[in-house]
Amino acid sequence: MSLSSIILAGGKSSRMGRDKAFLPFKGKPFLRHILETLAPVSSEIIIVANKDKSLYEPLWQDLNVKVKFLTDKAPYEGPLNGIATTSKAVSNEKVFIATCDTPIIKPEVINFLLTKLTGYEGVIPVVNQKFQPLNTVYTKQAINKAQSIFERGEKSLMAWIKKLNVLSIEEKDILLYDPKLITYRSLNTPEDYQKFVLEFEN
Repeated sequence: MSLSSIILAGGKSSRMGRDKAFLPFKGKPFLRHILETLAPVSSEIIIVANKDKSLYEPLWQDLNVKVKFLTDKAPYEGPLNGIATTSKAVSNEKVFIATCDTPIIKPEVINFLLTKLTGYEGVIPVVNQKFQPLNTVYTKQAINKAQSIFERGEKSLMAWIKKLNVLSIEEKDILLYDPKLITYRSLNTPEDYQKFVLEFEN
């Protein structure tokens, strides 16, 4: 499997009030759920965070995958910073970028998006009429561009996306593999979290 997966775990979680990577769901932290999904489809996983590695390490030690742990170059400067931080660590040409906002990622969605990556630097789903620049796939070249754009002072994901040759994927195509669009259910507040737990805990 020649896929590198990046997990962005360095956000402030200011609206949630708690680190989303460690929010419990079905007896496991969000980050563990994401790791369990990505390990079977990745040859390496790169976690980008701002806290001590020892807090995260127990979550992957029993998984059969190579894990690299990086500290954000510019802590709390947004997801583009996290992506830029990984540019020298990514080993494969194909890259999946995950966020700790969404603990359930459908492997079927990842596989589908990868089939669309040929000839493009990124594949961007449009869900609920919004571009979804995370929980989707890119090339290593796109990751390198993220670094150069961030170093020029740009901080927004869309500033990066606009510099890439990307393919947009319609919501109806994602629905074929993820009928509840759970891969793009971003949880940002305690209310989001409680609603999610009530809906998917059982």
